[in-house]
Order: sequence, then structure tokens, then C-alpha cells
Amino acid sequence: MEAGFDFEGGTERGSAFAPWNARAKRGSSAARPWRPPLGTRKAEGLRAGRTRPEKSNPTSIRLSGPIEHDSIVNGPGLRAVIWTQGCPNHCEGCQNPETWDFNGGVLIDIEEVKEELKKLKGQTGLTFCGGEPFVQPAACLELARFAHKELGWDVWSFSGFTYEEIKAYSEAKTDDEAQSAKNRATLDFLNELDALIDGRFVLAERDLTLKFRGSRNQRILHLKNGQITSIEQ
Repeated sequence: MEAGFDFEGGTERGSAFAPWNARAKRGSSAARPWRPPLGTRKAEGLRAGRTRPEKSNPTSIRLSGPIEHDSIVNGPGLRAVIWTQGCPNHCEGCQNPETWDFNGGVLIDIEEVKEELKKLKGQTGLTFCGGEPFVQPAACLELARFAHKELGWDVWSFSGFTYEEIKAYSEAKTDDEAQSAKNRATLDFLNELDALIDGRFVLAERDLTLKFRGSRNQRILHLKNGQITSIEQ
């Protein structure tokens, strides 16, 4: 079966982000930038899931933790951060291995996420972290469009896959209708981004002096309509 996420499977469904109240009191990873995962899979990693493809019009998104705010380590300015659940790449040195499990985390209604985002004050942007956001492209696309149109924020995303891998995956031809819809959502999500931080976290190239990144192979790609306008390495 192709990669993706089964929104009808998994564990519990969250309400008003209550499942994370206890975790938030114990402390979160707000001060840590997400380092995209390293794995042996390349472009195939977007396909190599253990669950069914994400629905083309999902009403829920699977998150690994509560929405963060006032983050200064996941992009410029003060940012809201959405932590997605599920990642097909298991990297050596990953700081968020709890986000790998496609059936972990909690399902949250997308409309509920929007309401939470609307409550946040003083934010300049939204960043998708994970987990691997591109495993749930349709859900992330819905929230990215909302952040742009309704909140006036810029939108960034991390991915353990490179820009080139994402493009190749999104443009792949398939006779499977569900997979074709996911491919389109992947491209649309990429096109919606103002910046993509791409590439796997490589432990041997770890560099704590880098802005917003964990290893030297990763790039900050500034985008317009899915096309690269400038690159920070």
C-alpha cells in the first residue's frame, strides 16, 4: 500500500488539545528546532508507509503534541508550530523519535486546529514540524492556506526529504486514484510554502551554529509558487 496516513485508524481522537495538558506541564520541546530525520529511504520514503493513503479531503490531522507559539527556533520572528505525527525515516540522532509512529499522537479536527491558531497573538508565521509533514499533505495544505489567507502569516515547513525528492514524488504518474490525489496535495502544499527546510538530519554533519537547522546538508529554500527563489546553506 502507498504511503500516507489512515485518518480512520490509529488511537484516540483529541478534543481541544486536552490530551497534552499533562505533557505541557512537564515541559515541551519549544526551545528545540526540529531536525528532519535521516533514513536509508529516499524518494520512496514518501511511499513507504505502513498505513493507507491520507484522504484527499481530510477533516482531521494527526499531531504529536500541542501547538506551540512564540517559537524563535523554527523560522523567523515569533512563530506558531504544528507538530505532525508519523515519519517513515528513522534517523540516527533524531530528537523526536516519539513522532515516528504513524498510529501515535492524537487525531485533531482541522477546524479545531484553526480555532487554536486564531487565538494566538503576536505570531508572524506558522511552521510545520514533525514527524514528517509531507506524509499528511492535504491536511497541512488546508492549514497552510488558512494561515496565509485568514491570519496573514508566512508558512514554513521542515521535511526530511529534499525539494527534488518531493517534486519527483508529487509529479509521479499513477493509476491509483487515492494516490494521485495525494500526489496533487503534496505539490499543492509545496506550492503554498514560503520556505522549505529540506534534507535529512545527518548526525555526522551536526552543527549547532546553523540557523534553524541541525546538520550542514540541510538547506533553507525560499519559495514562490513552489519554485526556489533563493537558497541558504
